[in-house]
Amino acid sequence: MLRGIQTFGLPILVLAAFVVVSAALRPVLPPDETRYLTVAWEMLVNRDFIVPTFNFAAYHHKPPLLFWLIDLSWGGFGVSRVAALATVFAVSATVMVLMRRLAAELFPGDDALVERVGWLTLGNVVFVIFAGLILFDLLLTACILGALIALLIHTRSPSWRWIAIAGVAIGLGVLAKGPVVYLHLFWPIAAYPLWRTERQALAPRTFWQSAGLAVLVSLLPVAAWVVPALVETNGEFARSLIWDQTAGRISGSLSSSHARPFWFYLPLLPIFAMPWIFSPYVWAAHKGAMRRPLAALLEAWRSTPALRFLILWFVPVAASFSLIAGKQPHYLVPLLPAAVLVSAYVMRGISVRLIGIGAGIVLGLTILGQAGAALSVFPNYDLAPLARLVAARAGPVAFVGDYQGELGFLGSLRRPLDVIDGAEAERWLGDHPDGMLVAIGLRQDEDLPGRPLLDAPFALDRHMVASEGGLPPAALNTGPVDDSAR
Repeated sequence: MLRGIQTFGLPILVLAAFVVVSAALRPVLPPDETRYLTVAWEMLVNRDFIVPTFNFAAYHHKPPLLFWLIDLSWGGFGVSRVAALATVFAVSATVMVLMRRLAAELFPGDDALVERVGWLTLGNVVFVIFAGLILFDLLLTACILGALIALLIHTRSPSWRWIAIAGVAIGLGVLAKGPVVYLHLFWPIAAYPLWRTERQALAPRTFWQSAGLAVLVSLLPVAAWVVPALVETNGEFARSLIWDQTAGRISGSLSSSHARPFWFYLPLLPIFAMPWIFSPYVWAAHKGAMRRPLAALLEAWRSTPALRFLILWFVPVAASFSLIAGKQPHYLVPLLPAAVLVSAYVMRGISVRLIGIGAGIVLGLTILGQAGAALSVFPNYDLAPLARLVAARAGPVAFVGDYQGELGFLGSLRRPLDVIDGAEAERWLGDHPDGMLVAIGLRQDEDLPGRPLLDAPFALDRHMVASEGGLPPAALNTGPVDDSAR
C-alpha cells in the first residue's frame, strides 16, 4: 500500500502542489487563457451552455467541453481563477491515471515499468509545460487515452460495454477539440495487425468493425450538443466550426491557422524525451545497445509488440500533422503518452527514486524560472488593473486591436465591448464623448486619442493604454495587484 502511494499517489500530490505554486507566480496569461476563461465566463453569464460566446457573439473556434467543466467547477466553488485551475488539475491528474492504466494494459505483468509511469509523466517537459495551463490539449489527451484503453481491453475481452466506453470517450474528444480526435486514433487502430499479440483475441477485421461501431457511438454525445446548437443558430454555428475551422486549419487558409512548413515539428520531437534523454543513467543502462543502435531498435521492434503499438501511434500521427498546413507545438501534446511509455520501457531498470529526483529537478527548475519571471516579465502581463478600470466604467468601452478576452473574465464584464481598429479610434471617441478606449500591446511610440487614464508596461517595448473622451481623468493605482479573488 505504502509503495503504491509513493510510486503513484505521491506524484499526484506533487502535481497539485506544482499547479498551485505555478498559478501563484503568474497572472492569467493572454491570449489563450484570457480568451478561454472569458468564453466560460460568458456561458455562465448568459446561462446558455449550448452555444459558446466570445464578446457576447457566437464563438465557433472550439467545442464546449472545457468550458462546461470550468463552469461546473464554478458552480460548485464560485467563480474564480482558483476554481478554474481545479479543473485543469483534475484533467492533468486524469491523464496521469490513464497513462498508468494504458501501461498496465500494454505491458501486462511488468510492474517495474508501470510503477515508473507516474514520476516519468510528472517529470516530462511537455507535461510540465501544459499541466497548469487552461488549454484543450491535455483534455483531448485524456479522451484519446480513454478510447485506446477501452479498445485494447475489448481486443482481449470483447464486450459491447468497451465499444460503448470507447465511443463515449471519442465523442468527448470531439467535444474537447473537434474532429482531430479521429486522426489521433486512426493510425494505432489501422495498424492493429502489426502490434497484435496472442493476447488480443479479436481478428483484425472484427477489431476494425468494433472500432467503426465506437466511431458511430461517438456521434451520439456530439449530436446531443450539435443538434441544439444548430437549432439555436440556424446552422451557421456548425458550418463555421466544422468547415471554416477544421478545413481552414488543414489547408492553412484560415487567418489564425498558423500555417508553417512541413518540417516545423521535426526539431520539436526531441522535447518529448526530455529531460530523460540527457540522463547519464539512461545512457549507462543501454551502453551495449548504443554500440549497435539500429540492431537494438530492430530487436526491440521484433520482440516487443507494445513498442510497435507506441511507435505506430506516435510516428504516423506526427507525420500526418506535418502534412497539415496549420501547425502549433501544442497540437502534438496528445502524443505525450506514447513518448512517456517508451521512456518507461527504456528506464524500467532505473530506480524509481532516481526518476523521482529527476522529476523534482524539472519541477524545481520550472518553479525557479517562473519565480524569476514573476519578478521581471509576468507583472507586465498583469491585466487586472486595466480590467478593473473597464469594469468600473458605466459608459461605452471600445477595444482597439485584436481582442483576445483580456478583459471579459478579469473584469467580470456582462456586456460586449466595441472592437475597432486604430484608424477608427478617433472617430469612435468623437461619437462617444463619454466613452473609453483601451488597447493592449501598443508600441511605445503609439498612443490613443483622448485623455490618458492608464499607461502601463505590457511586453518588451509595448504597453497597455486606456483613454477617455470629455470626462476628467480618473486616478488609478497601477501598482501590484492582489488578484487572488479572481
